[in-house]
Amino acid sequence: MRREDYVSAIYRFIEAGLEARLSDVARELGVTPPTAAKTLSRLEDEGYVVKRGATYLLTRKGLEVALRVIRNHRVIEKFLVEVLGVDVGEVHELAHRLEHVDEFAELLDRHLAKPDRCPHGNPIPDRGVETRATPLSFVREGDYIVERICELGKALEYARRWRLDVGDRVRVVAATEHALQLQLGSRVVMMPLDVARLIFVRRCGADVHAS
Repeated sequence: MRREDYVSAIYRFIEAGLEARLSDVARELGVTPPTAAKTLSRLEDEGYVVKRGATYLLTRKGLEVALRVIRNHRVIEKFLVEVLGVDVGEVHELAHRLEHVDEFAELLDRHLAKPDRCPHGNPIPDRGVETRATPLSFVREGDYIVERICELGKALEYARRWRLDVGDRVRVVAATEHALQLQLGSRVVMMPLDVARLIFVRRCGADVHAS
């Protein structure tokens, strides 16, 4: 597992408004907590991360690396979907394999005329995109449009399984202590609140640019 994978994972947690704790980082990267702890300790010694209590944060040095990799990743995803027609549910893993080649990502970025969002609706760094959509877990019953899906494993897996994409209309039917009952087209599904926290929406009829 590369240094870039760790700082990118921490960035995604922070971007989603979550704390990057050891167990969460390990789960996201598919490694054991002891392995993650050892690597994060090394990254702390090297000046890429700092630990505050149980939470890991990026230093300026770590943030620079994370932004570069995230930018590459999201540009590559955009190319795979818009030019090659790859299914949006498959692009995250493919882009992960290619994101470390800066020159390749730069070529695709120019070809796409510097897009500002990835296919999951997440902003490409340094493009001046504001993200003011609301987590689905915070909204009331009603109809909403999916604005972005955080690039964390459980959100992407849920979206892939239920074919949930940016731009889709969802209806919040009811809420329980641990899940939301949603209507997705003709389907009624239950979405765990920890997943709904990672799906950002706007109310139907709201300004599409205020996301």
